[in-house]
Amino acid sequence: MVTAPAPPEALHGRHLLSMQQFQRRDLENLFTKAEALRLAAEQGALPLRFAGRVLVSAFFDASTRTRLAHETAMLRLGGAVTGFADPEVTRAGGATQESLYDVFRMLSEYGDVIVVRHPETGVAALAAHAAGDRAAVINAGDGTGEHPTQTLTDLYSVWRRFGKIDGLRIGVVNDLRMRCTRSLLRGLRDYDCTVYAVAAPGKGLDSQLREECAQRGPHLEICEDLREVLPQVDAIYSSPTILDEVSSVRPADGVLRGDTPLTASLLEQYGQPDLAVFHPLPRKGEIDSSLDSTPFNGYWEQAHNGVPIRMALLSVMLGGE
Repeated sequence: MVTAPAPPEALHGRHLLSMQQFQRRDLENLFTKAEALRLAAEQGALPLRFAGRVLVSAFFDASTRTRLAHETAMLRLGGAVTGFADPEVTRAGGATQESLYDVFRMLSEYGDVIVVRHPETGVAALAAHAAGDRAAVINAGDGTGEHPTQTLTDLYSVWRRFGKIDGLRIGVVNDLRMRCTRSLLRGLRDYDCTVYAVAAPGKGLDSQLREECAQRGPHLEICEDLREVLPQVDAIYSSPTILDEVSSVRPADGVLRGDTPLTASLLEQYGQPDLAVFHPLPRKGEIDSSLDSTPFNGYWEQAHNGVPIRMALLSVMLGGE
């Protein structure tokens, strides 16, 4: 069973469940490793470290980027991939479903690392308990809990775009209850940056997360209108909208709240010229396609970055160096 958080150097044979396991030096170590692996991939010189090693995808919930980025990372490092993206076609789901504990206990016999996504918060921790020291478990999103490897991708993308994280002013908008936002704020806690939160109506930060920020960081400002934030920030991080459709109708009072669609015209009017927009995807109406061909677009590169950062993570966790 997972006990105390460990830095990446100590993740060999352990599990990754939360961004609270990372300190700043650990994140920057991963960024450096990811840059080296990115360069090696571009030069066609990736070291095939994981011949004979197996990654098991155990996805009980829909995924595109998270599942495929983990699998691509493993394959590019010479490993193999197995698993499922639909539990209904296995004994992990359907009328004959076995217990989750038994599923993960069994998967730990088949692979070296298990990447788990589940709609219920806490299932990744259950998987880690069941796997023990037979296989490492990576939390790929557990309900409203956390999504640590998405945050590794997000922070790596910000770091690459600006060459730093310290000193940045980052706007976090839309549905701030999302697990990607929770993990992002925990990942920023050791950096000297300011976060401006602009929520969609009824979708603000929960009290626990606000208290964490007050005690540990990052410095958090709660704002009501995008127009007061856009001129100040270097980056905007928009969360997905999963439960509700995004409304393009402005509130009656004219306030541009966190669910206001980000368009090229809006950012050109209020944002700084070098403003970068990030989004973990999929998007609905949060980011208009008018941004796709503008310098504001940081989200396609962000999606690309999901592979090298996960190659770095797997290299550390499986000891392939």
